[in-house]
This record gives sequence, C-alpha cells and structure tokens, in this order.
Amino acid sequence: MTASTTQRLLAGGALLLVLTAGNTAARAQAPADTTPAATTPSDTTTPADTTPTDTTPSDPNAPAPASPKKRSRFRIGPEVGVYLPTSAKARDQFGSTWLTLGLGLGNIGRITPQGQTTFDLQVLYQTRNGNHAFLAPVGIGYRVAVSQSGTNTVYVGATADLLLADLRSGDYDVHSGLRTGFGGSALAGINFGDSGYLEARYLAATHIKGFDLSGLNVTAGYRF
Repeated sequence: MTASTTQRLLAGGALLLVLTAGNTAARAQAPADTTPAATTPSDTTTPADTTPTDTTPSDPNAPAPASPKKRSRFRIGPEVGVYLPTSAKARDQFGSTWLTLGLGLGNIGRITPQGQTTFDLQVLYQTRNGNHAFLAPVGIGYRVAVSQSGTNTVYVGATADLLLADLRSGDYDVHSGLRTGFGGSALAGINFGDSGYLEARYLAATHIKGFDLSGLNVTAGYRF
C-alpha cells in the first residue's frame, strides 16, 4: 500500500468519526417523544349542604310550653227515683209508691277500690188524699268500687243520715211541722262513666210522729 492511499483512508475514517459524533450529539439534544397523557378532569367534590341550622342555645330557665287544657263545663241533668215504704201504715196514709224528681249538678263522681266519702242528700215528697209526707235524709255516704269494666263501675256503700221530715195525716191527726230523726242505708249501684248512674238503697229510719218511713229507694241519674 502506498503512502497516499494510507492518508486517504485515515482522512476518510476521521470524517466518518466526525459525522458519527455529530449525529449522536443531535439525537441527545432532541427532546424525548413524550406523548401527553390524557388528563381526565378530576372529580370535583360537591360542596356539602351548608344550610344554616338553628344553633340558638336553649334557655334552661325558659318555661316549658303549656299543654292545652281540657275546658271543664257545667253539667246538669235529671234524677228520677221511686221510693217504696215498707210500713203498711205509711203506705196506707201516703201511698205505696212515691215518685221522686230531682236535679243533679256536676259530673258523676268516680268511685275507686280505695273508697270514697261523699255528701249524702235525698229529697222525697208524696201526697195522697190530702195527706202529705216530706222526707230528706242529709248526711255522709261511703262507696267503694267492687268491679270495674271500662268506664263502668259497680259499687256498694252505706250512709248515716239526719232525717228532716214534715208529715200531715188527717186520719191520725198529725200535723208535725218540721221534725228530725235518724237513719242509715245500705246501697249498691253502678256508674256509667261520669254521665249516669243507677242506684238502689234501703233506708232504715227512726219513727217520726208514729210513722216508720223506712223503705227501698231506686234512683237513676244522668248528666248532659
């Protein structure tokens, strides 16, 4: 190989090295192929319901709201009874059946198994053939419930009374005016809630002007 050929080969190799180095530098400087990733919009959080709530602190000293009260009303109603004297002398002079009419005021009292003490008053009046008999037992009564079903109450009781009487009998020449005596009764009855009742009692009475006014009394009452 001659010297000129050797020089041409060296010159070519040097040129090849220069081109190769240039390409390498160009590739190193070129930006990487970075395809942008698809960006999904982030899920925006829905803001919480910020409706203001009533945070006013309660006043511990404030009075509680009053509950509506049931208005009471005045109640009134008839009381009708039948009195049956047991003495033949009283039946002969004043009649064997005395019809009584009265007026009841207020609710029918509720009777409990523990018992109830009440004011006792009855008014009996009868006329027959010009004769008349007025009898009013006034005293205290005690009633105790023996059975209850719903609003109905069955009860028993007793009374102790002062008797006020006015008797007139032509056959016996009696014009007593107002007289007093003593009596007591055993009774049984049933209350229908606070609106009605049915009661039977036997009244034992002392003699007044020679008349025994004892008898059986049956009374029914109602309240509107």
